[in-house]
Formats: sequence, structure tokens, C-alpha cells
Amino acid sequence: MNSSNLFRAGVCVIILGAGLSVAACGWFKSDVKPDPPRAERPRLAVLPFDMGIEITSLASIQSVSGELKHGEEPQLIEQAVKQVQEDARRLMYERLASKEAFELILPKETDRALDELGITTVEELTPEQLAKLRARLNVDLVVTGIVQDYGKVRWQWLAAGMVGDITWESVVIGLATAWNPAIILGNVGFELLTSTPIWFGGGYLFGVAFRPVRVEAQAVETQKGITVWDGMEVAIYARGRIKELPEEQRSKKEMQLHVNLKKAMETLADSLLDERITKTTLWERRLPRESS
Repeated sequence: MNSSNLFRAGVCVIILGAGLSVAACGWFKSDVKPDPPRAERPRLAVLPFDMGIEITSLASIQSVSGELKHGEEPQLIEQAVKQVQEDARRLMYERLASKEAFELILPKETDRALDELGITTVEELTPEQLAKLRARLNVDLVVTGIVQDYGKVRWQWLAAGMVGDITWESVVIGLATAWNPAIILGNVGFELLTSTPIWFGGGYLFGVAFRPVRVEAQAVETQKGITVWDGMEVAIYARGRIKELPEEQRSKKEMQLHVNLKKAMETLADSLLDERITKTTLWERRLPRESS
């Protein structure tokens, strides 16, 4: 295999490997089932989302032209982060609303209740706060979430992603080349050189935009505080959906990141919908604790 063919093979393996590593979990969904009857649909509130990563540079999440005025960047970062949090919540709500699986509480009604109850953070609600929300909104389930990575990933995920890619690619190339050590080691070096734009800081590689977004979310029932669903989704590269945007917006970081955020939120919402949670299943989940 000459160097040109090896290069092209490496490109294909990296793009395919990244796609497989973050999308495989979405392939194994349950069959489509009818929505539960209205009387069985739990009342659900999607609470505001938190941001788990500190954004210190506006250029890491937005395309910035020209120099910013002195002292302007912190304010713009704050506005951008707030918008990301609002978008994450809205996208989750809209996806859940596309199916008739829950009786959804409007976000503005939820926010009003949080404000009136003096609940300023929803990262980890106490039993008392859950009880207050249940009484105030007559809510069965609350969904909380956190955008853990946006535009770049922390070093733990960088290391895990690199190790995963190198291992997967080494096996594939090893099987294809009778475990030729020179080719395998060459791929390892190639992977180390190309992992930065994929896993850390975002960027372009071979014409594909890599803008990593990682979101975690969970659904907690309000009577016993039991977590009935939790999920984590990573979206790394924006390709097909970018083509749906107007051409002048496709190269903007904020648009590429928004595309991946939307993908992550839709996948998380679908995962929650796939649980087929009803008032009866919630009651059944509480039984073991009630009888203990």
C-alpha cells in the first residue's frame, strides 16, 4: 500500500470511526409503538439546562470578525452561553412535544414556578424542592440537563476519544494488512496529528467540520426522587445537516455547533420517548422503595 492510498484510507477510517463511535447507540432503537392514552401520560416539565464547561474565548464558539472592544468579550460570552442553555432546553422540549407521550408543562409556566419557589439552580434538586414543584405544578417528572462540552472537550474525553479511535483503527488496519507494524504505527502517528481538530477545540479536517457537543440529561420522578431515565449524547462532526443551511451560514462556528446541539438534544429526547414511561410504570417503579 503506497503512501497516497494509506493517506486516503486513514481519512476514511477516521471519519467512519468517529461517526460509529458516537452514533452506534442510535441504531438500536425499539420499534415504533403507539402513544399511551391521555390518562396514562405523565405531566413533565423540562427545567433550564446548565453549562458544565467554562467558555473563556468567544472565538471558540462563534466566528468573530475584527477585534472586540475592551471589556466586550465577557458580556458576549455570557450572552452566547445563555443562548446555548436556552436552545438546549427548547430543542428537548420541542422534540418531546412532537410525540403525544407526555403532558408537557410550558417552559414559561415552569420558570414562573421556579421563581416563585425560590429555586435558583436545578443541577441537583433536593427532595424538598421536588415536593414543592410537584405541589405547585402537579408534575410527575422533571427533566434536567447539562451541556458538558461545547466546541471543545475536556482532556479526559480527549484521551478517551483518542484511545478509542486508535484502538479501533489499529484493529481494522491490522486485519487489512496482516498486522504490518509499519502501517499500524504510521496510522497511530497520523491519528495523534489529526485528533486535535476532532476532539479538542473544533476545526476542519479534510473539509469536514468537527464541532464537538456533549450533553447529559436525566428524568426524575417528583414523588420519590427516583431517576427513571438518564442519557448522554455526543455529536462531533457536522456534515449532512450543514448543507441544509443557507450557504453563507455554513462556515460559521455558532451554526455548526447549533447543528450538533440539535442533533444531541433530539437523540436524547428520542431516548426518553423510547422508555415508554407512563403513570402506571412510574407507580410500579416506586413500589420497591415503598415496600422496603
